[in-house]
Amino acid sequence: MKLLPVALAIFYKFFDEKLHVWTQTRLDDGVYHGLLEFPGGKIEENESPLDAVVREVHEEVGIMIDPLAGKFMGIYPTAHKDKVILLNVFLFLDRHELSSKGSWLCIERDKLSSIYEGKIPGPNHEIIDDLFRSIYSDPHQT
Repeated sequence: MKLLPVALAIFYKFFDEKLHVWTQTRLDDGVYHGLLEFPGGKIEENESPLDAVVREVHEEVGIMIDPLAGKFMGIYPTAHKDKVILLNVFLFLDRHELSSKGSWLCIERDKLSSIYEGKIPGPNHEIIDDLFRSIYSDPHQT
């Protein structure tokens, strides 16, 4: 089975004491067409995951991000017919330029990502829910 490494950026913020994650609508004709997703894409040969996420955010969103501002969250494998996609996830705090380019999803404790079923790709549910749990299990982060 082929492995396909991908880098994703999750921008997040706290508003009204609630976690919000930023998404954009996928416009290509692939399986995720029309869904809300995080910016990212394939990691090119001889490119680090962090370099890839910086490049992909610039290509897809039109903003430059500081790679030193990113925090590695983890790798999330997701199986498809003939390949396994390895989602290398990086966290970034809110950027003011994002507001006009996509939408913020509110993640609430009792529902987590479930209220976005059918609106976001399946693998993103685990990522969002893990992010919420990691933030709210650490009493030093708010």
